[in-house]
Amino acid sequence: MTGDDEAAFGRFVAAERDALLDEALRLTGDPVRAEDAVQSALASARLRWGRRGADPAVTAADALARTAARRGLLGGGGQVLESLDGAAAGPPARWRLDVSAAAADALARVRRRRRLRAGAAAAVLAAAAAVAPQVLPPRHAPAAPGADDGGVLTGPARGPLAADPAFVAAVRSAAPGGEGRVVLATDTPHGRVVLLAGSAGGVWLTGPVGAAPGALTPAATASPEPDRPASLLLGGPGPATLVVVAAPGDEVEVSRRLEVDRRGATGRTWEPVPVDDGVAVTVVPTTPLGAGTAVRVLRDGRPVHRGAPATSGPPAGAAVVPPLEPVRPAAVRPAPRLVAEALTEVAVPLAADPAELEPRLLWSGTLPLADVPGTVAVVVARSPQGGLVVTTRAGQLGRSGAGRTVGCGLETAPGSTDVAGLTVAGVCDLSSPETEPSDQGRWLVVTAPAAAIAADVLDARGSVLTTVALADGGGSALLPAGAREMRTIDGAGRTLAEVPIGAATPVPFGR
Repeated sequence: MTGDDEAAFGRFVAAERDALLDEALRLTGDPVRAEDAVQSALASARLRWGRRGADPAVTAADALARTAARRGLLGGGGQVLESLDGAAAGPPARWRLDVSAAAADALARVRRRRRLRAGAAAAVLAAAAAVAPQVLPPRHAPAAPGADDGGVLTGPARGPLAADPAFVAAVRSAAPGGEGRVVLATDTPHGRVVLLAGSAGGVWLTGPVGAAPGALTPAATASPEPDRPASLLLGGPGPATLVVVAAPGDEVEVSRRLEVDRRGATGRTWEPVPVDDGVAVTVVPTTPLGAGTAVRVLRDGRPVHRGAPATSGPPAGAAVVPPLEPVRPAAVRPAPRLVAEALTEVAVPLAADPAELEPRLLWSGTLPLADVPGTVAVVVARSPQGGLVVTTRAGQLGRSGAGRTVGCGLETAPGSTDVAGLTVAGVCDLSSPETEPSDQGRWLVVTAPAAAIAADVLDARGSVLTTVALADGGGSALLPAGAREMRTIDGAGRTLAEVPIGAATPVPFGR
């Protein structure tokens, strides 16, 4: 980066950061998470700095939405996940970083991202991030007090079996990268568990209670970062054992399921669990479809980790859903697999039986894809607490149901909302595997009440990029670059509804 580029980026940060902080605080409700999300967004803008057609302000705004969604602060459709404890927090009297420090911090993140992308360790890191999507403070920041003294993966081995030299020696060779270090070795109500740390990351080994080292098999990966807490869920359906490994002195809290209250506000209830030398072993409920469990770790009273535990068994199947009558006219019926997977996406984090969610098929339609036509379904469910959850899913499926499916976004609404009056916009990325990601494979799907005959797709400045014709309750079109909002119009050209276009994310709802 030249001196001129550096100065230009500094001016960009000075001009845009306040607005980004306001938006991040609205999305997260937490000043610490808001500032970290903005710093990540600024780094994304710098990575694309100078590229043809790239607007840094738009890049930063889009990256902010993606960061919030990826870290469990938003659902795939861009809805705000508020805390059930009350209103969102206001801005702090003083942000942690001033403008100069924010620019320097963003540049440091850029350098770190480039190093990670250049190394083979990036693949391991990406796999581990799916297990534990959120860690605070940022990776480049100094470790929290006490983290370097008996950290998660760097401290002495823990658990009763760690005192057996023969057992420890026998399992060490299973660690990624060769000889590993035993972090935890113990028996639980649902089996024997060993966490190993190697040069390329961590791995969980599991087996029956009392299993010999040779009978233990890899169950899941763990992050290579030495201070990142790790967690594993084994057993179920029904009662299952949750194992959490944190640093000595950390506190561990567990949430058994996501809640969507009557306002549509989404949050979790956290309960502390006993911790011994940084290790927590507790029993949690699961359903035949999976677990809504989430883990939060506090260090010196401050959250440093939040995420879903890794699981030791094969992926659970999708819900069994009887045929649903569409609320709006549908030219085609969706593939049963689409509806089942859409409902499963909602039922698992809510720890609910699908039948309890009063599912309704709002709309279904087609996507004019090459070779195998695409289909899309918009499903509405009612949470046990009364709020509505709306999820969109698309796929390219043959007559047998084989093929691929993708989530297109998810949003919540108050329980009093008239389902027939919902307007929904989802982004479905069905790029071909050879060209992913590709603008030619990202589809905007819209469904709206019968009065809406079209939907204008707008950029950040309010200019119309394209117009989607709506027939039989919905429509679709390739997503134009820079799309930020969609407004539906009636036959007289009057605006009926305006809906933000959220960034699609592979992160499961409620994590």
